[in-house]
Amino acid sequence: MLRNLRFGILLTLLIAAVGIAAAQTGTLKCVGLCSETDQGHVSYRLPGGPWKVISLGETIPARAEIRVDVSFDWIELRPSNSVDKVYEIDGPDSGSIVKTVAEILRSKPKIVRFPQGSRSNPDPQFKDKLVVTEYLGRQVFMTSDGDTRDIRYGDVLDGSGSVNIIGINCPLTLMKADRAVTTIIGPLNFPVRKVLQNEKLYKYLNVQ
Repeated sequence: MLRNLRFGILLTLLIAAVGIAAAQTGTLKCVGLCSETDQGHVSYRLPGGPWKVISLGETIPARAEIRVDVSFDWIELRPSNSVDKVYEIDGPDSGSIVKTVAEILRSKPKIVRFPQGSRSNPDPQFKDKLVVTEYLGRQVFMTSDGDTRDIRYGDVLDGSGSVNIIGINCPLTLMKADRAVTTIIGPLNFPVRKVLQNEKLYKYLNVQ
């Protein structure tokens, strides 16, 4: 009887795991979002439904379509069951761009890589580096040579550079070589090395 009970529990857990995996298949998670103008927003809707503004970290259903209205706006999405692929939709010069989740998943993703280390054994390939796991708003990375680029999901930020979070209450989540993550909230301009050294960047806006 005990054996049957254990089998029943195991079967229930297996069915639940399969159900969760099936629910995530074909969905997308928002991992990067920028909307700089009052007119611009990035939204999604289900067939026949109203448009809903997308939030950072939100999961977009498999049957949805996504709309970007302004050329200065963009969104980055990864498959809900995978972290190493990301799709970017940039706003058009005029009008709107609309894509279904299915169309996005059929396109070619950008491949990114994250540290595989642990606290006791940090990933040596990411020594003195941080990797972007989520961001909101326009954020800029400046290298030690003075070159700048907009921050994107999966970007590797060298410890000799600096970051400028431009928007108010805009978070930036970064992963270290030991896979520890920290979220910093802007507006803030800071050297990457301060995050690597676990310095508190701002008493109220740096969330560990």
